[in-house]
Amino acid sequence: MVSIPYLDKADLGPLADAAASWKALPAKYDALQREFEQRVINHLRGHWEGDAAEAAFVTMGKARTEYENAATEAERIAKLLLDAHGEFAASQKQLHALLDEARNDHYKVYDDGRVEDVDPRQDSPTASASPGLAEERKKKLDSLVSRLTRVLEVATAADEAASSALERDANGDSQSFNTSVYTTLDSVEADQAAALMNKKGRLSDAEITKLNLLLSANKNDPEFSRDFAVKTGGENMLSKYNELMSPPAGTTLSKAQLAQLKELKANLGTTIGTATTSDDNGKPDKDITKFQNDLLKAGQRDFNANPTESPYGLSGYQLTSSLMSEGKWDKDFLQDYGDALITAEKNGANAGQNPDAYWGYPRTLGTTNIGALDPMTGFMDALGHNPDASTEFLTSEATIDGEKVDHLDYLLKDRHWPEGPGYTGDPGNPSGYNNLGHALESATSGRSFDDDGAPVKHTAERAALMSHVVDTVGGDPGLASGSPRDALRDSLGNMTAEYMADVQASIGNEQGTIKPFGADANLDTGKLQPFLATVGRDPDAYVAITEASQANTAIWMQQVAESNPSDMATAMENVAHPGGVVAGILSDARDQAIFEEHSASDKDFNDAVALGDKWAGRGLGMAVGAATNTAAPIVGTIAGWAVEDIQALVVDQVQQDTVDEAKHEASERYAEGREAVRSSSAESLRQAIAHSGVQTSDKDINVYAEAAARAAEDGYSAGTTWNSSTSGR
Repeated sequence: MVSIPYLDKADLGPLADAAASWKALPAKYDALQREFEQRVINHLRGHWEGDAAEAAFVTMGKARTEYENAATEAERIAKLLLDAHGEFAASQKQLHALLDEARNDHYKVYDDGRVEDVDPRQDSPTASASPGLAEERKKKLDSLVSRLTRVLEVATAADEAASSALERDANGDSQSFNTSVYTTLDSVEADQAAALMNKKGRLSDAEITKLNLLLSANKNDPEFSRDFAVKTGGENMLSKYNELMSPPAGTTLSKAQLAQLKELKANLGTTIGTATTSDDNGKPDKDITKFQNDLLKAGQRDFNANPTESPYGLSGYQLTSSLMSEGKWDKDFLQDYGDALITAEKNGANAGQNPDAYWGYPRTLGTTNIGALDPMTGFMDALGHNPDASTEFLTSEATIDGEKVDHLDYLLKDRHWPEGPGYTGDPGNPSGYNNLGHALESATSGRSFDDDGAPVKHTAERAALMSHVVDTVGGDPGLASGSPRDALRDSLGNMTAEYMADVQASIGNEQGTIKPFGADANLDTGKLQPFLATVGRDPDAYVAITEASQANTAIWMQQVAESNPSDMATAMENVAHPGGVVAGILSDARDQAIFEEHSASDKDFNDAVALGDKWAGRGLGMAVGAATNTAAPIVGTIAGWAVEDIQALVVDQVQQDTVDEAKHEASERYAEGREAVRSSSAESLRQAIAHSGVQTSDKDINVYAEAAARAAEDGYSAGTTWNSSTSGR
């Protein structure tokens, strides 16, 4: 591995000079060739005849070809050296930036790559007074280590590839010039990686390490990924992957070896995903199309590396889906793959098999336990990482044996999802409904389910899907109730937070202040209320929805304050009331989760509040984007007060909404929850006016605050009353 000191101090000037020198050679060889032709060949032609002349002219013709070959080789070497210089220079620049970032942020980077936090605040009272400081510093440290490792991996792969390319003699023992010199490091590395995947027999630990290095350094590079996939082949890719993940019977792998294989799974999946997105100058790449078709054809084939352990091995679908859970994959291929997978399942079911039997025993993951027996889970995570694909797939249907099959209905209503970590590939989430939730989040939000970046404006198609999901689950809450279906709730909560403006507007938006973030989902209030009541029973969903609702209410209040209407009190009441309804429904949903479903404890909700903090900021950003008709993050006076203020209000509201058995029986919980909504609404209004720039007397502010508090309280009462009545209490 290239070291930090070496890359930091490396003088790349000589390499650039060498590249420039080689680049100048072709013109010199061309000039020599012309001079040779003019002064030798042309001078002799017509003046020399006979057998000796004919033999000489043949030899001179070969010499002319050598001049051409020399120019070609020089040109290709120049391109290779220039590519190498570009790779090294980019890695060096990234390293310098990371080292500067570390120094400026009080981290010490050692020569061996270790990073130490030397922030003086860690040894001061500030650290103990700020519980989040240590966690924040740890996240930054881990990020630095990860990025430093990545830079060194890329530099190392480039260094080894350049060395291999320059040592390569494509002509064997020939003394002629080499006209097939590599021109890019991508080509070298793709050949090296493909050679490892095509090697007969199991790879050694050193070879797996080499393969990991090559894939990690190039997994997002289209040229490398395409060449690697084409040279490896679809069916062979699955066969070698299965072999690597299935060590011989009786083999015990160390933790380091298991970690190495998990890393390979991630790197290989991302690389293949990148390959599927390749094109040929804007047109379909016929070689990649063939590669994709080979993957589809191999779907129902069994790949068996250990016949003594299982007579079947894993199917091509199981192996492909395992890889698919990583990276960005081609949208059209994902559509074809999903249709093929559902077809395979329905045909299996028609033969008397449910997904448990179809994908389960006697198939086995083997001793590594890497991957998932249910291929639908990996496919769902693939959709979860590919928003355009997930939106298209979950809003479309397939024709299977002449029957129309709606994708979402099949996945949400009809399909039996096998349970257990062996089926999902995730010990922490044994329900495939969790993976379905990932796909739904991606489809409705327009970004990967695990992407905490800037929000994406809602398209009409995504908003319509959100409305359809609300109608479906709101019309049949059992679709997200009880194990294992309740694993959907956290994702449905994120989706609700994503569409909070639409949620609040559907509850009440008389003056049109509340604006959707892009296309309007036009949610049906009658279906929305049971939807919220069901989803809000999950602690994470409860927090996401609560934070987003608080953030939206705050922005709409500030929007009202800045518009300075003639009847400020009424305008504030209109935007406070929907948030109160949401809070009321959620408060009762929390109560039901604890005392009726017994699916969560009071502590679970409070812990979720302490850990969940993304939706306050994201909710503010989306509300600001809607209010200002931009996709920008929080900007300007409309978001003048900090995210931390919203989070503090949420924490205060939820803590006041805490439940214990005595309060539940005495209905004290209701009173405390109502007071929390009152106080948070009043505080939001005071903050909104304070940052609006509008000059208002303290007396008027008190009047407006009381109006907002009363409206939120009325909404809270309406929300809890509706929820209690529909739940039979």
